[in-house]
Amino acid sequence: MIFRPIIVLLLWLSLGNLSQAAQTAATPQQQTESLPKIAIILDDLGYNRPSGERALQLPGNITYAIIPFTPYSETLAQAAYDRNREVILHMPMESSDPNRRLDEGGISQDLNEDEIRQRVRKALDSVPHIVGLNNHMGSNVTADVQIMHWLMQEVQDRPLYFIDSMTNPNSVANRSARHYQIPSLKRDIFLDNIQTEAAVERMFQSLVSVAQKRGHAIAIGHPYPTTLAFLEKALPRLEDMGVQLVDASELVMFYGRPVDQPVDLKEIMEWIVAMPVPESQRLNFSNEQLY
Repeated sequence: MIFRPIIVLLLWLSLGNLSQAAQTAATPQQQTESLPKIAIILDDLGYNRPSGERALQLPGNITYAIIPFTPYSETLAQAAYDRNREVILHMPMESSDPNRRLDEGGISQDLNEDEIRQRVRKALDSVPHIVGLNNHMGSNVTADVQIMHWLMQEVQDRPLYFIDSMTNPNSVANRSARHYQIPSLKRDIFLDNIQTEAAVERMFQSLVSVAQKRGHAIAIGHPYPTTLAFLEKALPRLEDMGVQLVDASELVMFYGRPVDQPVDLKEIMEWIVAMPVPESQRLNFSNEQLY
């Protein structure tokens, strides 16, 4: 009878090993799901078709921010949607830099309430398949409480989220969005204010670092050749870097809900099924020479 405890012990160890083996077999997917998450928004699409099409070839869940009323806004939005990529409106807003031209349909401080509301509605309706929006420029307007309230009032009845690009450290856009129960987050990193491979890589590492410390992070970049070339090389290696690339909506829905609004996972899934440093001094992307 002395053998029975030994047999029981051996069986217990065997089952433990089997359980451990089963857990090990499931580890890759579990590890991927538990990785810190990053979202990358590529701004300023719509003026240049070749750069836009190259951007659409990037691997992974890039979020594409498209300027309304541009020559290729609808074409690129449809192409992104056909590739199962996320599309958001890149809403033009007045800059504090007088040398930066306001794009067609943009909002500025010299417009009255009716004009601003009308421009926001037209812009939202002009780009197909959008699930959110962020500001294009906007260092003047995003700090204007009244204009941000008018804008968010036009957005609040649509199934959209908002990303504050933070072109102005005094921006009230994120706070205004949350006031109207619009899921919203702020940009953490600009990838390419300096257009060299070393600078983009340095900012990308900052993005990864923020995500690893906080669990998630949002970057904004542009369809510059340097940026696209870097992302083409870096994105296939994200798992080795210890992060997972997700749609901007995934981060916003789980981290950008208003704090006084309970999170209903079923509602979030139904919503998703139903359904993106100081401001750069560069000119708008209507200047083809930037590419």
